[in-house]
Amino acid sequence: MRPTATLVLAVAVAGGVAACAAKGGVEAAAPAPAPLDPVGVYSFSTIYQGGPMTGRIVIRGAPGSYTGTVEPADGPPPTEIYSVIVEGQELQIVADAGGEDLIIAMTFAGDRFTGSWILGFDSGEMTGTRVER
Repeated sequence: MRPTATLVLAVAVAGGVAACAAKGGVEAAAPAPAPLDPVGVYSFSTIYQGGPMTGRIVIRGAPGSYTGTVEPADGPPPTEIYSVIVEGQELQIVADAGGEDLIIAMTFAGDRFTGSWILGFDSGEMTGTRVER
């Protein structure tokens, strides 16, 4: 009796599974990092109105009641943070910049982040580092 293509395929697949099991099975994916704890002090740099700007972001509090400030080193006055949203390694903050929302989105890799900001019709990219927990 001649084996059919289905039987040959089934034997090949079963052989592959057996070989996989003999080598310890399928490798497990690395565990996802713990959700970001946003409390801390961050330094940032960006371009604002055509020139370089540095400063810091300070976040205090606990989930559901975070507060803080965005504090440019030069230029605009500090702004009060009134919304902090954490999703995995992403952080979004919203601050009151004199009646306009300053929206900052950051994506973290360890203590370093890249991100962007929007204020009215102005926007830009930013980078930074957590400098204090």
